[in-house]
Amino acid sequence: MCCDLKKRFLLLYATQKGQAKAIAEEIQQQAGAHGLEADMHCMSEMDKYNLEAEKDPVVIVISTTGTGDPPDTARKLIKKIQDKTLPPDHFAHLQYGLLGLGDSEYTFFCNGGKTVDRRLQELGAQRFYDTGLADDCVGLELVVDPWIDGLWLALKEVFLLQKEKEDMSSSANAVTNSLSTVPCEHKPDLTSDIQQLKLEDEDVRSSSVLSQKLVDVNRVTSAQDTEPSLVHSVPPISQSALNVPALPPEYIEVQFQDTHGEDPSPASLISEGTVFEVPVTKAFQLTREDAIKTALLLELDISDTTFDYQPGDSFCVICPNNASEVEELLHILGLSEKGGQFVCVKVKQSTKKKG
Repeated sequence: MCCDLKKRFLLLYATQKGQAKAIAEEIQQQAGAHGLEADMHCMSEMDKYNLEAEKDPVVIVISTTGTGDPPDTARKLIKKIQDKTLPPDHFAHLQYGLLGLGDSEYTFFCNGGKTVDRRLQELGAQRFYDTGLADDCVGLELVVDPWIDGLWLALKEVFLLQKEKEDMSSSANAVTNSLSTVPCEHKPDLTSDIQQLKLEDEDVRSSSVLSQKLVDVNRVTSAQDTEPSLVHSVPPISQSALNVPALPPEYIEVQFQDTHGEDPSPASLISEGTVFEVPVTKAFQLTREDAIKTALLLELDISDTTFDYQPGDSFCVICPNNASEVEELLHILGLSEKGGQFVCVKVKQSTKKKG
């Protein structure tokens, strides 16, 4: 039945290393639970979608590569929309929401997403949801998870307004058709009737959207505990305008294991003959002095080592931690008595988090 069809929206992603694709897949997976259908495509697959004729909402997830470049998969679309001959109302029919990924360690933060967002605005497209800019420097999930959580209400409001416009158009056509049967000498003013219909519809629309928001807020409130929680946000923070991200669901499982007299030091976990002590011959700092995280380019002298390697092989660096800092951290976490135990960390099997 047609009434059972899920509302469709176009979901585009542009990725360089797969992060934006993983987030888009998570959005697509969650869409079904909200009664929606995400028509997902890579931004480079321009033969599978057409923004010039798109009537449904568009959700875009785009990363940034290099020092501020868009991903390779976005270059074709960006080149197309940057055509200077396009009129300022080229995308006036388009409603979109955009999530940009980037790293504030670099000068041009989220420039890939900002470039697309800015150009769509210049061509008349309208945001139905505020643009999100996620920072890998502090953790993408601090923006990504709350942005996805709020996306569903924004999409439902778009579909609600679309339905009201369709109903208004149908009502206007019905009035026009009924008036066309009236003799000319008794024919009322069609323009005034349609204007009155529009005014009445504006009142209905405002009250409908407000009612929908209240219903959704009440649903969220009733579904969650009102006790303080480290797992999810609770009222009033979750309903306020503060930019406080919700804590994501748990997806890491930590198990303490008895050492049974084994040596818990890092050296005991490494096979003999696979560790080499080599000097650092050069070190360059790649990030700014005020950067939150410091990135270094190190050159190691391995001329005195005897091991084989191939291009693409990887290695790890073992750096000892300050003993007093370790003890202080264990004390803060209440784990002082478990300081000598092995810890097994793994992703929970039931998690729906991608990547």
